[in-house]
Amino acid sequence: MSLTIPPTIDEEIAKIDRSGTACDEHMVHSALASARKALINPGEKENLGAWSEVLAFALMGDQQRSGSWGTYFGPIGSGTKADGSTWHSPDINDAVPEVIDHWTARAKAVVHPVLKARYADLVWDLSRNISKTNPDANMARIAIDAYLASIRNNLRTSTHGKFDTAVRALNLAIIIGDTARIDAARSTLLALHRQVLVERNGLWWIAFDRLIEEKRAGLTDEEKNELIAGLEDVVAWCSDTSNPKAFDPHFTENAAKRLIQYYNRTGKHSDVRRLHSIVARSFEHFASLGDAMLAASVLQTASNAFHSAGLKDDARRVRVVMEQKIAQSHELLKPISVERTIAREDMERFLSDIIVPDAGTTLVRIASEFLHRKASLEEQLKRLSEEAPLMATMTHSIMADHHVAAKVGSVEDDLSGRLIQHAAQTVAFSDIFLDAALEGAKEKHTLTPHHFVSWAARTGLFEDLSLLHEGVTAWYEEDWIKAVHVLVPQIELGLRGIVAALGKPITRPHPKMPDISVAIGMGDILYSKEIAAALGEDLTLHFLAIYADPRGFNLRNDLAHGLLGPSRINRGQAIRLIHTLLVLGIWDSLAKARNASSL
Repeated sequence: MSLTIPPTIDEEIAKIDRSGTACDEHMVHSALASARKALINPGEKENLGAWSEVLAFALMGDQQRSGSWGTYFGPIGSGTKADGSTWHSPDINDAVPEVIDHWTARAKAVVHPVLKARYADLVWDLSRNISKTNPDANMARIAIDAYLASIRNNLRTSTHGKFDTAVRALNLAIIIGDTARIDAARSTLLALHRQVLVERNGLWWIAFDRLIEEKRAGLTDEEKNELIAGLEDVVAWCSDTSNPKAFDPHFTENAAKRLIQYYNRTGKHSDVRRLHSIVARSFEHFASLGDAMLAASVLQTASNAFHSAGLKDDARRVRVVMEQKIAQSHELLKPISVERTIAREDMERFLSDIIVPDAGTTLVRIASEFLHRKASLEEQLKRLSEEAPLMATMTHSIMADHHVAAKVGSVEDDLSGRLIQHAAQTVAFSDIFLDAALEGAKEKHTLTPHHFVSWAARTGLFEDLSLLHEGVTAWYEEDWIKAVHVLVPQIELGLRGIVAALGKPITRPHPKMPDISVAIGMGDILYSKEIAAALGEDLTLHFLAIYADPRGFNLRNDLAHGLLGPSRINRGQAIRLIHTLLVLGIWDSLAKARNASSL
């Protein structure tokens, strides 16, 4: 189908082309999208032509080529439909082959470098995908020259946009092996680098990251030394504690990390130690500028950096201060409570599905209902990331009494950590339902501690049931402290029994004494890829989130190390232990179901 461009769309492009003013692709897209929206009853060809022009500026550039089509240009958004198929917006699969010829003509006809570069780059990048033709290297040359002209003539609206443009021009020149254009793009990138250093702009890292290890860029020794000196200047400027306007420990750390990587590769270990020391002192000073909460969150970085600098005494000194600040920071914390209202009929409906006439079936349903599935939690995290993208990228620090117990990174970089944290939060929110289910089961079936103990032991994981009985009885008597202290070690014993049933060793060599073995613990089990795979991802996540990972409740580890204070021992902890006992009673059925589903 041939393209027919509506006159109003043509005029909008001509207006931008004649303007000679700075713009970016987003501005062009906005203007063209508005013009298309204003069309009155366009025919099929006119609508397709208008859409093809809007498409040209709606696509997003991706230097890593990590998008949906393996190309530089990609959609604004992608997702999965209810039927499992993937959608893209916009989608180049909706473009007709003739659009490549049209964009080629545009690239040759327009004058404004921003327009010319975009049309030419589209043809170079998407010809195979849209028209099934080989890319034309001449289009890459036109795009490179136009990209560089848009920077040279100051026709881009932002410094970041200029950097992106220069990097794209360099990448294209490297791809086609054009030495002259490689030199021109590199020179432009270095000129931008010098500019942001003079302006103290935060974009100093872009040129360094792209050029310092890129052999194909033709970087001279003089230019490499200039890049290194530039980052050294950033470190010196941003670590100057006497200049509050310049001081920035985070920029100091980011610049220093890049230099440290380079100096490590080139064997300049004294420079590595020097930079670690600068980072350490920057964060120690940063900690002194705020309250105990700030100090508690940043002194770990200072301590680590002192340690990397070989300054062990300073590392220990800062760690002592950090522990003191963490203890003080607890006084600054304010409780956050969330009120949940559950309608009586909703609770009754839930209990009627869980508590059934047969006692065994009831216990199975409770065990299964509150064993959270990894796949489901991953889907929840994905949905939460879309609804709250800022929270999805933030790193969380989890504070214990005197130390940073754990850090949870972004959803993208630390999915396992986020899963454990989310699983623990989900468990806590479901406590009210779990408690009601257990109490309802006790009442409906006149259950005694003996019933729960027998259920936990039904798969042969325990030889002596006396401690199990003591712990479950303590739960009945609402003696939470006794229940937790007795049942947690028994649950670890049961987990070790599962490992034995799976045909895996339950001992390991003593780390210090030869020819002696010790029993494996929860950490050995759950962080062993082989055992965790045999155990299954749902059970592994359950035990990690509740017992053995600081990003979750860490119940077993905190209990074992005397860190489980009385304020954390409550009804909620106790019922989670009882639920785990129910899970131990059906672990073999869960394993069989998992194996069957994987066939």
